[in-house]
Amino acid sequence: MTDEKLWNYARMSHIWARMLILTGLLVLCIAAAFQIGQSGSQRMSWCLTALITVVATTLIFLVLLRTWMQASGLPSSRLPDATPNPSSPRRLEATDRQWRAWGIGLLICLTIAGVFIMGFLTAVLGGGGMAEGVVVGVFIAWGVVTARDVARVAQIEMEQQRTYYAACKRPVSVGSVLVWQPRSTSTTQSTSSSPEA
Repeated sequence: MTDEKLWNYARMSHIWARMLILTGLLVLCIAAAFQIGQSGSQRMSWCLTALITVVATTLIFLVLLRTWMQASGLPSSRLPDATPNPSSPRRLEATDRQWRAWGIGLLICLTIAGVFIMGFLTAVLGGGGMAEGVVVGVFIAWGVVTARDVARVAQIEMEQQRTYYAACKRPVSVGSVLVWQPRSTSTTQSTSSSPEA
């Protein structure tokens, strides 16, 4: 028995993608909250600038990130590095409670990072909605690109009749700890292989 857990890779990638998108929306809400003291016309101008920048940045980075991440940054690109999961020492799959704890912790860390990045860019470039919109757009685009790749992971698993896992205490640095099991020996295949949290 080992203290390492098996974290379903497709599910983990799906949660990561959702948290990136949610972080972008939270950062936008936090940035908007900072505008409460402004006059009505200033708030309207900020909102319009921020929304236009979010849409434009998201569209641009959807193309850029899909190209940049193709080689090694997308979940499906890490699958060739996976090794067969040894039968000993035995690893148990992560529980729903562990999944929830990881998801909440991930969201908190990403939101804090997003707010700090937004604050830095606003201090350097000035406010007005543009710097804030760029940060939000990058987070959303990153999440969308990752989410679209999760479908490819599921397709590869189906074709190979394998289930991929990150074998670690917590799902970090998963690129170096990926393992796979044949579908027939995946203990909780019906639930754990689902990308839903």
